[in-house]
Amino acid sequence: MLYGSYARGDFNLWSDVDVLLVSERFDGIRFLDRYELFKAREGFEVKPYTPQEFSKMRNKIGWREALKDKVIIADDYSLFT
Repeated sequence: MLYGSYARGDFNLWSDVDVLLVSERFDGIRFLDRYELFKAREGFEVKPYTPQEFSKMRNKIGWREALKDKVIIADDYSLFT
């Protein structure tokens, strides 16, 4: 899922691309280790969660606000239906 300024359409030259990845493949890998896998991608901010983790996180105020304007690329886990 794409969220943030690129999803809203108000990005600029200094904006990063905010991406939320939810996958069962992250099970058993510490969040910080997952985060490091994607950190090297300059210009991207990737948040990698397991489906269970994201189900808990999605109702927090910060995520609710961040996901108001989102572009769903794929929703294999039906998290947004």
